[in-house]
Amino acid sequence: MTTYWYISAALLVCLNISNAIDMYGLSYNYFDEMAQNYCAAKGEGWVFSIRRDCFGVAPTCNDMCAAAKTDIPSAMGIQVTKACCFDGVFIIKDHKQLLPNPANSQPDAGKASLITYGNGVGACTWGPNHCGPNYCCCKGDWKQNNSILKYIRKS
Repeated sequence: MTTYWYISAALLVCLNISNAIDMYGLSYNYFDEMAQNYCAAKGEGWVFSIRRDCFGVAPTCNDMCAAAKTDIPSAMGIQVTKACCFDGVFIIKDHKQLLPNPANSQPDAGKASLITYGNGVGACTWGPNHCGPNYCCCKGDWKQNNSILKYIRKS
């Protein structure tokens, strides 16, 4: 009997962990994707969104983008000579969840859910310790690289 109790408890813990992974893993990456889409729509060329901890001690987006020039090559295989901020966005992460719409029906049609605030170029100089943009939009100047041109042509 005790063995069954331990197995049941372990199973419940595993189920709870899988829910936590789904809740915090997939949904948090979804916000990253939203930010990247916002930045791509606002910028020209290769653009990158970078998380900014707007509730903590966060540097300006200008500083964050400049520091990211060493991280960008690992993402795209390009050598960035300079990276700069051109915009920022605040994505409200605690938003109303709409009902799923797996078929043709739209059960929550006409209801607002996701909310973002585009800060514009003012996001780049938003002061540290003040919540403003929680994502910075950066773009970089890069050296031309044949491997990146091959990547573009394959797409």
